[in-house]
Amino acid sequence: MAVWTLRRTAQMVLVVVGAATLTFFVLRLAAGDPARLMNPPGTPETIVTEIRHKLGTDKPLAVQYEHYLTDLVRGDLGQSFHGGSQVRDAVLTAVPNTIVLAVIAIFVASLLSLALGIVAALNANRVLDRLVLLYVAVAQSTPNFWFAVVLVLFFSIKLQWLPAIDLTGPASFVLPVATLVVMLTPVLIRTVRQSFLETLGEDHVRAARARGLPERRVLLVHGLKVASLPLVTLIGLQAGFVIAGSYVVEFVFNWPGIGKLTLDAVASRDFPMIQGGVLVAAVGFVLVNFVVDVLYTFLDPRIRHGAA
Repeated sequence: MAVWTLRRTAQMVLVVVGAATLTFFVLRLAAGDPARLMNPPGTPETIVTEIRHKLGTDKPLAVQYEHYLTDLVRGDLGQSFHGGSQVRDAVLTAVPNTIVLAVIAIFVASLLSLALGIVAALNANRVLDRLVLLYVAVAQSTPNFWFAVVLVLFFSIKLQWLPAIDLTGPASFVLPVATLVVMLTPVLIRTVRQSFLETLGEDHVRAARARGLPERRVLLVHGLKVASLPLVTLIGLQAGFVIAGSYVVEFVFNWPGIGKLTLDAVASRDFPMIQGGVLVAAVGFVLVNFVVDVLYTFLDPRIRHGAA
């Protein structure tokens, strides 16, 4: 188990460094000149050159990359090109808002998916199963940005029940969480349904029923434990996706999270802020997948013995 943990840790470090390196070079090779974008058209070239020197973008790429890695090892994410604020402080302020939103959305989506997936499996090819699959098809084909705008128009503007933007209290979570839940549940429901259908036909479930165990115990103990294995993997992948990819939802609802922070930085070509946002997203993704792998070793003894 110790060897497996060390190997997975090394893989995580490589992924994070790779993501940071790719972001660094893509920004500098594909984006516009921050020094020129920070000034109005017609600014004298001497001023633009001075700003480049101040930002450090006039140095060779290799030198900039060396400085970036050196600062990164020390935990310094640099200073924003706009205002000179510390990127680390801005990221640490935004990350908790994204994490809270992601945790609530994943928790609600997981409970809803388990309930609907089990109901669909127990009523396979009947009315309830068809209704659940209809919801899955509609939710899977609904763009999250469109659904978010519709929720704002109906619940915030027309009915005026819920706040439309920003984080002002518990009510502010309703619309962003609803958007993310609709985005997450289709794949989870399909997985639970299929896994539960396969589990109900396995020998250990039939043996439990033959011993006269109550149907609820058979379903929730013997069936659900095996059926939850692929669900754990998917929840982990979805969690990483929510943490690293809920940018559109945060932008629509003006949510003060890492996605909104990164998108604002992209618009202003704020390289250090973009790099900080991508780095946090990469770290969040690999950490979630590591936790999922650990949970798998507890849920499936075969994996635990293999790792040992």
